[in-house]
Amino acid sequence: MNIAVCLKQVLDASVPLRVVNGAVQQDAPRPIMRLGAADRTALAEALALRARCGGQVTAVSAGAADAVDALRYALARGVDRAVQMTGADPLDPVASALAAAVALVVGPDLVLCGNASGDGASGRFAAELAARLATPLVTRVAAITPAHGRHLWLERRLERGERERVRCPLPAVLAVEPALAEAGYVSLRALRAAALLPIEVQVAVPSGAEPLCELIALEPARPRPKRISAPAAGLSAMDRLTHAITGGMQHKRSGEFVEGAPAQVAAEIVRFLEERGFSGERRGGGNG
Repeated sequence: MNIAVCLKQVLDASVPLRVVNGAVQQDAPRPIMRLGAADRTALAEALALRARCGGQVTAVSAGAADAVDALRYALARGVDRAVQMTGADPLDPVASALAAAVALVVGPDLVLCGNASGDGASGRFAAELAARLATPLVTRVAAITPAHGRHLWLERRLERGERERVRCPLPAVLAVEPALAEAGYVSLRALRAAALLPIEVQVAVPSGAEPLCELIALEPARPRPKRISAPAAGLSAMDRLTHAITGGMQHKRSGEFVEGAPAQVAAEIVRFLEERGFSGERRGGGNG
């Protein structure tokens, strides 16, 4: 089985942040990048499928230095080939460049990618990639089981913990959920060896096709207003004002404060406990 895995470097979320001139950036001399959790999962699952079914794994990434770092890591993990796409039109989606790389260089039976990137998290990449390749797409994949013939059994993670089991023909594009497969430890020796391995460089040729989707705006979510109860019609003006200020919350007294001589205070405490059933005669086990 020929498997392609699409990788993308994102800012490392574990690095502390700071605000500089009103902008939030990493508290580091230069940006620290790493593969997103979903992409690391896709890479681990691609290698696991190769171990079970045979074949080869090709890692594909678009960009410059960030793409090289991602591909070096993939080579250290054990992929058979690494392809870097450069020169893509910035107005075209990155999916177009990766689709060209996968279609023209790899010729895969299966393409794996993360369900959503660690930065934009739009989930658009897998859908556009599948459309460019004209292959089936299955998203939110939580488990992959090879079947007889050119099919896979897939388990999708739905809302509220539900699962959906589907049978998918090959070739196909799968968008996997994070932590589907645990990423193995990569030794320093493997990383050094990967630095000497070749990376194929392909120049993205503009296809002239219009983008399948167009980003119009990216805005923060509007805060959801809190629900408050309406004041009763019979309340006075002061009570209505209090209701509006407090949002209808009524503060209850949590206890009583007793002052006086020690004997008087003790008697009040005993009375308070007896009225609420917390105090009474001792049953058995006494000394008298």
